[in-house]
Amino acid sequence: MNELSQKSRSSIPLLCEGLLQRISVLEKKTTDASIFLPSYDQRQSILQIRALIEDLNTKKAELAPKSKFSFKSRKATGSTEKSMTVESNKIVNSGLDVVTPNNKIPITNSLNQNFQTVTLNYKQNCYISVNSYLTNLEEPGEKVMDFQISNLDHCIVNLVSSNVTIGAIHIKGLKDTIIMSGPVRSSILIHDCERCVFLIGCHQFRMHTSRQMTIYLHTTSHPIIEDCNNILFAPYTLSVPSLGNMFEVKAIF
Repeated sequence: MNELSQKSRSSIPLLCEGLLQRISVLEKKTTDASIFLPSYDQRQSILQIRALIEDLNTKKAELAPKSKFSFKSRKATGSTEKSMTVESNKIVNSGLDVVTPNNKIPITNSLNQNFQTVTLNYKQNCYISVNSYLTNLEEPGEKVMDFQISNLDHCIVNLVSSNVTIGAIHIKGLKDTIIMSGPVRSSILIHDCERCVFLIGCHQFRMHTSRQMTIYLHTTSHPIIEDCNNILFAPYTLSVPSLGNMFEVKAIF
């Protein structure tokens, strides 16, 4: 990255894409090794990888300026809206418990009080909202949260909030679950999911060993999909108040 300033401006986008792919490989290796790492080392690895991505985005913006990214919220088309409604009803009609802070979902604070890692796992028939787990709202500065989501069954996870920037989301082992997210600053990594519906916008999207998935996706780099089958893709169609502003202000695209 330090050598980018010595390269021609026309080559910067391609070089940055190559660097992003290398960071992605590093992120995957870190995720694969997470079962061997203490929680502190996991958090530090996540922070360092995010810092690499942010540094790369900053250098790319400085060396290869482009027009300001804007996101126009669109209402779902008839067919898309119908599909989303059918999938949602399958889950909602089963009866959901609303998860609140009293359920003690693990939240880990780093040395930076405005950064948190939230772990959501082993839940069934629940509705989970990011707004229920926001802390330190009085503290100045940007609020950033990473999510580790695993082993959810028949749940709805709402990660759309104008009060927080999502740094990264790691997802594993979900079944019959809906995830809705606003802009994710770095990456979304998905493993071993079945029959889920995800509405997500991110800088990088990776999905492995999943099947029968419906993905409404906005991404600013090439998605990576490996060892998956029966995957449906459509444009990101989530429509909520202030979503366009969230993409414009919070995400570094």
